[in-house]
Amino acid sequence: MKQLLGGAAIALFCCGAYAQSSVTLYGLIDESVRFQTSGAGNTVELNEGAINGTRFGFKGSEDLGDGSKAIFALESGYNVGTGKSDQQQQLFGRFAWVGLQNDKFGTLKAGRQYGGVYSFYAFNFDPIGGGNINAVDWSLFLTGIRFDDTIEYDNKFGPVALALQHSFGGQPGSAVSGSTTTASVIYNFRGGKVGLAAAQSDDGSGHKLLVGSAGGTYAWGPVGLYLYGIDARRDAGFSVAATNSGGPLSNTNIISNATTQFGTQTAARDDVFVRVGASYQPAAQLRFIASYAYDHANNVAPGHNGTIQGIYGIADYILSKRTDVYLEIDHSHLTGASIDDPNGPLTFAGSANNFGASLSLREVF
Repeated sequence: MKQLLGGAAIALFCCGAYAQSSVTLYGLIDESVRFQTSGAGNTVELNEGAINGTRFGFKGSEDLGDGSKAIFALESGYNVGTGKSDQQQQLFGRFAWVGLQNDKFGTLKAGRQYGGVYSFYAFNFDPIGGGNINAVDWSLFLTGIRFDDTIEYDNKFGPVALALQHSFGGQPGSAVSGSTTTASVIYNFRGGKVGLAAAQSDDGSGHKLLVGSAGGTYAWGPVGLYLYGIDARRDAGFSVAATNSGGPLSNTNIISNATTQFGTQTAARDDVFVRVGASYQPAAQLRFIASYAYDHANNVAPGHNGTIQGIYGIADYILSKRTDVYLEIDHSHLTGASIDDPNGPLTFAGSANNFGASLSLREVF
C-alpha cells in the first residue's frame, strides 16, 4: 500500500511539473537574391537576407513557484542556399544558455550569448535589430556579437533596465585573458527610450578593447526615429584568436589591431561610429526603413586615418503574420586608409565604393 501511494504521489508530482513546463520549437528563414559590386567584380547570388539570419531554435521554461522559473534557449543558424551551419559551424552558434528568472530579483543566464554592447544597441536603437549582411551590420565587428562562456544578469527597476555581463576567457593561468565585461542601463519613457553601455575586452597579451555606446529611439504613430553611437578603442597589438581555436576572444567577430597595410601597428586605433535611422509604416501591410552610418577611424595605421559611410533603404510588404517580402538597396563608401584596411569592419577588395541590392522572402515559424 505504501509503495502504491508513493508511486501515485510521484506520478502526480511529475504530471504537475509537466503541466507547468513548456518547450517551443521556432525558427525564421530569410533568403534573398542579391546583386553586389566590389573590386573583385560584380556578383549575383543566392544570399542570406539583409535583415535576419536564418535560424531554428528551442526555448523552454518551468514554473518553480513564487514567481520563479527555470529557463533555457538553444538557437542554431544555417545557410538555406548550402545547408551549412553558420556561426563558425557551432551547432547552437547563435546562442545556447540556461538560467533562472524571478519576477522581483531578475534573470540570470549562463552560456553562449549575445554580447552586452551588441544587445544594447542592436535590439533597442537599430532600425532593423542589427541586420544580417556586412553592408548593414558592420558595426558589430567593432564590438563583437556573441561570446562563449558568458554569465548575464538582467533586471528592471520601474522604467530602468539594467544588464551586467561577464564572459570568462577560459585561458589557463589567467582569469583576465580573453575575458569581456559589460554593463548597460536603459531608461524607458512613453514613446521611446535612451541608454548607455560600456565594455572592456582583454586579449591574450594584455591588450584591451574599450567600448562605449549611447542610443535613443522615439516613435509616434507610424513614424520611428533611431540614433546610436559607438566609440571603440583598440590598443596597438590587440589580437583576437582564430575561429574555433579556443583562444582569447575567438568566435566573437571582434577585429584585431595588430598589423596594418603599412606594417606592424604601433598606435591605438579609435573608431567613432554613429548610425541614424527612420521607419515609416503607412499601412498594416507596408513598411519603409532607411538608415545612414558613419565611422571615422583614427590611426588605421600610425598617421593614417580613414572613414566608412553606408546608407540603405528597405521597402517591406507584409503578406501575412508569418511571411513578408522586401527589397533592400545599399551603398557604401570608403576613404583614406580604410580602403585597404586589414582591420576594417568593411572592405571591398581595394575598391572605395560598393553597391548592393537584395530581394528577400522571409518566413517565421
